[in-house]
Amino acid sequence: MPLQDPANEPEAVQMIWFGEEMSQSAKAGLRELSLRFPNSKKELVVMPRSRPGEAGQQRRAELMAGYREEAEQYGVEVVNVRGRTAQLAKAVEGKYTADTINDIYTMEMSNHGYIAAKDLTQYLLRGTGTGLTLDLSHHHMTGEEWDAVQADPNFSEAVVAPVDFSTAELKIVDLSHGQDANYRHVLHAGYQALSERHDEAGIDYQMMPHLDVFAMYTREGTRGQQVAQAAASQYIGYLAQMSQDEVRKGNVTFRPNDTSTRFRPETINLADNNLLAAKYNTQDPGRADIIGRMAVSALADGIHLVYGEAVTPPGGTSADMPVINVRPEVMSDISMRAFQVGNSRVLPQLSLGKTNQGEWRTDATNDPGDLSRIHGERVTLVQAANLGVRQAAEMGFEGLNKPSRITYDVHRQARSEGGSPIRTPSPASSEGEGMSQIAAGVANLQMPRTPSPEGSNPTGKVSEQPRPPVHRAATTGMPAGR
Repeated sequence: MPLQDPANEPEAVQMIWFGEEMSQSAKAGLRELSLRFPNSKKELVVMPRSRPGEAGQQRRAELMAGYREEAEQYGVEVVNVRGRTAQLAKAVEGKYTADTINDIYTMEMSNHGYIAAKDLTQYLLRGTGTGLTLDLSHHHMTGEEWDAVQADPNFSEAVVAPVDFSTAELKIVDLSHGQDANYRHVLHAGYQALSERHDEAGIDYQMMPHLDVFAMYTREGTRGQQVAQAAASQYIGYLAQMSQDEVRKGNVTFRPNDTSTRFRPETINLADNNLLAAKYNTQDPGRADIIGRMAVSALADGIHLVYGEAVTPPGGTSADMPVINVRPEVMSDISMRAFQVGNSRVLPQLSLGKTNQGEWRTDATNDPGDLSRIHGERVTLVQAANLGVRQAAEMGFEGLNKPSRITYDVHRQARSEGGSPIRTPSPASSEGEGMSQIAAGVANLQMPRTPSPEGSNPTGKVSEQPRPPVHRAATTGMPAGR
């Protein structure tokens, strides 16, 4: 077997597929990535959707057999991530445990949250070892794509130079070619871009490139691994903060004897201001936005925690609260430029392209009472609760006579004139905490924090864009590229 080239090939390539059977495009992606990295250790990291009972166990076994049949022909090892949660928990050791991760996986996989589960898994994988993580929507860059990249005005030899995997600490995706396109109050406890507490304290938001993680490389023992660990911790922290907020509002209850390391809601109502319900309800129009922002927020906060420097804000004095800033040359060094070519995001530094298939996405109908997209055994109480379990059962849907992982309270939703649910702005979190406590939390990585939504023109210069207004809407559109 040829030896792996440490400069041109990563030590390990981990490809992720969660949910049901692999689609034809996913199988093609597995083949393309296997051929692109012939000498790297390759794993197909999977998590088949879990259903209760003997039939569910049989279905899981069938899915695993199908994954192995497809992967083994390319020398790829199949790994069920559920068997690695103890190892993955080392990325968040001291704050969370394998139980935390398993609880989150159970919630996500029970509610078609494959993208959310993949995002968290990527940070956990990159926080516990050296390697490159990708999903199966990638292909080997074509000649036509390379020609288009060379013709792009953002092209230069420097930005397309291949990644040197023997020295790189961290590589993440930059969708805006080094230009500021996103804004956020970094290192605050929520996933949303802006924090009212920061705004009231006179702390300005920060601009940054439009980052994404559809490809991510880290090296063990470096700051890159620390970024992934911080991102995983932040991601889980957003869930914890969201849960605490909803418990205070009376929208959610948890098992009374659970500790802070467990995530097992007992009841979730469908009140208009319940963000946790919006995240797990596949028919909620704000679901995709929450999932996308949590992932990118966690990455942005992780980068600022590890690579950031405390500086005086622009136009400020030494008496002002410092802001955490990442120097542009550092951001450039840890990122890979993505070029838009047709329907693909091309990463010439990896010789890869990502086709935006959107296969895992569950599109909302923008009407949580609409069950038209639910079929057969896919119906769960999460989906049916908007109409009412009794009414859904009367319509003949299967599966409603079986135990559910969560009991849902049904609340009549207020409606706007257009028929969409009215959702209140997201609440401020931990209102009693002072800014000095925030600064202390940043220093020891103990405080959960959140990325910024992209600007209207992610590839344009920030100087050409109007300063974005401060707003608090919980659902303002999903970050591009997710």
